[in-house]
Amino acid sequence: MRIRVLVLVLSILFCGTYIQRVNANHIAAVNITYVGIDTAGVDTFSYVITVKIYRDCSNLNPAPGFITINYSSLSCGLSGSDTINYDVSGGSPPLGAGTFIQLPCLGVDTCDPGLLGYGVEEYVYSSTITLPDKCTDWIISYETGGLRNNNDVILNATSQKIYVEALINNVDAPGNSSPSFIKPPLAVFCVNRDFFFNQGAIESDGDSLVYSLVQAQGAGGAILPYDTSYTAQYPFNAVDSPLTMSPSSGVISFTPDTPAVISVMSVLIEEYNSNGVLLGSIKNDMQVLINDSCTADTLNFVGDTTEPTGVHPAISAQCLDISITVHFDNPIQCETISLDGSDFLITAPNGDTVAINQIVPPICSAGLVDSLVIILADSMRFNGSYLIFDIIGSDFIPILSECGLRLNDTLEVRLRNCVKATVDLLNVTVANNTSIEIIWSKYTENFQDAYFYRYDVYRSLTPGFSYDSIGTTLDIDDTTFTDLAVTVVDTPYNYMIKMILDPDLQLTPVSDTIQSILLNGTQNQADTGIIDVFWTNYWGWNSAIYELLESIDLGPWDRVAVISDQITTYAYNKSLLANSYRLMIRSIESASELVAESNWIEFVIPVKIVPNIITPNGDGVNDFFLVNEQLLYAPIHLIVFNRWGVMVFEDTEYENNWDGDNFAGKPLAEGTYYYLLQLTDADDRAGFITILR
Repeated sequence: MRIRVLVLVLSILFCGTYIQRVNANHIAAVNITYVGIDTAGVDTFSYVITVKIYRDCSNLNPAPGFITINYSSLSCGLSGSDTINYDVSGGSPPLGAGTFIQLPCLGVDTCDPGLLGYGVEEYVYSSTITLPDKCTDWIISYETGGLRNNNDVILNATSQKIYVEALINNVDAPGNSSPSFIKPPLAVFCVNRDFFFNQGAIESDGDSLVYSLVQAQGAGGAILPYDTSYTAQYPFNAVDSPLTMSPSSGVISFTPDTPAVISVMSVLIEEYNSNGVLLGSIKNDMQVLINDSCTADTLNFVGDTTEPTGVHPAISAQCLDISITVHFDNPIQCETISLDGSDFLITAPNGDTVAINQIVPPICSAGLVDSLVIILADSMRFNGSYLIFDIIGSDFIPILSECGLRLNDTLEVRLRNCVKATVDLLNVTVANNTSIEIIWSKYTENFQDAYFYRYDVYRSLTPGFSYDSIGTTLDIDDTTFTDLAVTVVDTPYNYMIKMILDPDLQLTPVSDTIQSILLNGTQNQADTGIIDVFWTNYWGWNSAIYELLESIDLGPWDRVAVISDQITTYAYNKSLLANSYRLMIRSIESASELVAESNWIEFVIPVKIVPNIITPNGDGVNDFFLVNEQLLYAPIHLIVFNRWGVMVFEDTEYENNWDGDNFAGKPLAEGTYYYLLQLTDADDRAGFITILR
């Protein structure tokens, strides 16, 4: 990013006891800026130069029809000049043709030489010049034809010209533009008031600016001598001298002290790139009036058409508003605003203090703004008057006007017909594997039954996406709904509730959303005795704990596992007994005892006969000698003989795990074998079993 340095010489006239001395046939202030025509870097030589001249309204001589600007480069050994006409005719503009500049704190609102008070008008000269080469140190300068106004800082001020210059580096920053100014180089500061003066420079290219106070210049760029009581850093008396300037923002902080003087401030604004290369600068020569007789200005809150209940201005607010916009009758200094909101104290109608989160960073113009947006920590919901008081904030600085006057006022914020209503979705549960039941709660304040129209129930297949209305309830206390138009065994559903109220309330409470639990299960690939069950996360309450329930032969549900830590999977060990089985996930909210259930998954373990063949090849099918579960009367004693009657295997507590191995765990040869099953409390079973691999 390019960093631009501008030198700004500020000359500001002040009124009061020195008004008559200011009203001379001289120039108050001048500034110079430039704009690169080609930002793409193709044409690096052409620039629009703008010079603004500020003259006393009492000046009876016409402004010049044209001015001469000079340009030179020491490194390139080049120089030249050009003229800029006031208009296409080149003739002098008529008296009063300039733009009147409204200065604060003086009470002068017209450029009429016959009126008492001090006024200034602006004349703008602008034209394109073409530099003859690329150089790093082009100096574009303008020297006034007339002389300075009288002041108390520069020696022999009325015999000195005003000189301003700008630096252009079209080698490292081709097509670069200087900052522009949104305020004139004129200011009035009132004695014994606090000021945080902003230079009003805007850098549209996003470059960084560095500010510093420097000495004023005269004819030919010569440094002008100062009265022994003043310097560039001490241009007038201040409570804390020298002045404090922020080099990054150019804001000057001070409290003017007596005596009232006419002064000059010169500010250099330099622009550098990230490598520390100087890309440009401008200097503004500005006249400043330290005034000990400022007009009786004000700084108060401004109300709207709301009828106040007391003596303070009033505005209206809407129920549940979380922000308040306050307006002032005069602009305030942005540097006096504490963005944490500590400049204000707000009380509710019941007297409680209302917490403030922040002030929305204001969009300041030349360091001033006429309104602020206060963000509250909670919405306003009580009928009555909220009161906003001004206090000294965390920066230990009160809100100050442009003329340094402290805000000392109270604003009433009125809420009438305020209703609070909220709806909270509590639970979504699958019911009997066929439907979904939704439960919610409502909260109201300052509420009448006539305000209520209905509850609308909304459903979506995807959280956060489009919701469709599926039904309503018409009683404010009827806060349940059963959704029958669902397929709970393969889809999770999301629900949301809207409370529909009288439209005059401009309030439509909407609940949060909750998704039903969908349970699925698959056969474990590594172990046929395990079913891997998994389900969707439930966010009806925080940190849900899940229970896995089992029902056998349509019997009661029994808990077989508890799963916490937000885990939504479980390895379920199937029973060996033949029967029908159902599984379900359940979560219980301990505080309310609400229960959220999933759909069911069902499976059947069929009755198996004693096989006459096994194929122990590891494919998961018929690998073991499985005995009919109805015959499992433990302990079971299994004996296996070969065709010659020799015992080759025996297990006195058999658990359906023989896969054709002998006593040593070695596979028996393919063929037919004889088995004997000795059962406890049952008849023995015997027969032939063939092993095929």
